[in-house]
Amino acid sequence: MIIESNVHKERTVHWTIFGMLLNIISSTGTITMNKILFQKFEFKNLGTFLTVLHFFFSFICTLLLAHFKFFKVKILKITSVLPICFAFCGYVVFNNISLAHNSVSFYQIMKIMCTPTIILIQYFVYQSFTKFRVILSLIPICVGSIISAFTDIEINWYGSLMALLAVISNSMYTIYGNTKQKELGVNSLQLLLYQSILSGLILSPMILIFDNVEDLINFNWNIMSITYILISCLLAYFVNLSFFLVVGRTSPLTMNVLGYVKTIVVFVIAFTIFTTVVDFQNLIGIVLTLIGVGWYSYEKM
Repeated sequence: MIIESNVHKERTVHWTIFGMLLNIISSTGTITMNKILFQKFEFKNLGTFLTVLHFFFSFICTLLLAHFKFFKVKILKITSVLPICFAFCGYVVFNNISLAHNSVSFYQIMKIMCTPTIILIQYFVYQSFTKFRVILSLIPICVGSIISAFTDIEINWYGSLMALLAVISNSMYTIYGNTKQKELGVNSLQLLLYQSILSGLILSPMILIFDNVEDLINFNWNIMSITYILISCLLAYFVNLSFFLVVGRTSPLTMNVLGYVKTIVVFVIAFTIFTTVVDFQNLIGIVLTLIGVGWYSYEKM
């Protein structure tokens, strides 16, 4: 029994590491591919439409995996999955409004607020206490990220409110990714099957509000643009799958910290591929973030 338990733990660790690596690679790949779509194919004003495509594509891929017996579909009540769907859609909507009414620097800094928000929600709502040493390890991560993001700050009340709602929605989405798997007794694929199609349907009407419909109608659908869109959708599928895979086996806080690692990777890609200028402030921020991530990993071992 002890040997079987050790084998199970070892497999869980391997799947978690695999999920983390898949999440980092697919997330940075999706961001890079989307940036190419926005710059090269003038897809910049169709961000919500692209997100909806990602979810419908994820649903089709997950359905195919179920068809080929990779997992068994579990019948769930739609209402039981709606909270995580609304949390994600709220994050997308509020995030778009926040970016439109705030400076990029303030937008990035508010995203960092997801870390303390997750800790507070878990404590007050789920009575889940985070160890003090773990909280201390998060300080250099958040400070480093703020230093990297801080340039000019422009604040207005409406934009700040939208940014706050985006933080709460994103934090709840991350928490639900963990708690819903346990509450409903499902694995990552079983939950993704429902969440992807429902989120896509809920978010679809937002295309008319946040995207340029004229750009969508006049978009040049050719082999090259469709290829890039399909690659973006495939990478986004791996992002969605790895999210549930990792958060279900670890914790919402660990998933949030993984986001900082992805930010650093994206920064490195921007520096090497898109020739983004790096200054001393950015380097200090990255070093502090990496120190914090290493400390956090040590405390969670």
